[in-house]
Amino acid sequence: MKHKDIYNLLKTTNIPVAYNKFKEKKTPPFMAYRELAPETFKADGKTYYRPYNFEIELVTEIKDVELEETIEELLTDNGIPYDKDEDVWDDDEKIYHIFYEI
Repeated sequence: MKHKDIYNLLKTTNIPVAYNKFKEKKTPPFMAYRELAPETFKADGKTYYRPYNFEIELVTEIKDVELEETIEELLTDNGIPYDKDEDVWDDDEKIYHIFYEI
């Protein structure tokens, strides 16, 4: 999956999406995604396989189980395996960060 594919897929949730960060401050909920370091397959001086790995960060003001389920169903329905990290509460900003790695 490439950048434009993940962007277009996440936009179907109808919440703001950006690569890495937004230019202006957004009110939650919103998502940012970023590319992670790939684990390439190399041999004989060539790169044979270079997967795109992404981290999706969902930011909400409350624990939004329904929105999380929507994202998880979207990934599952599109054949995208994912790992989900535990929720991170930012006490200074009063927001949750939920991370998915795909």
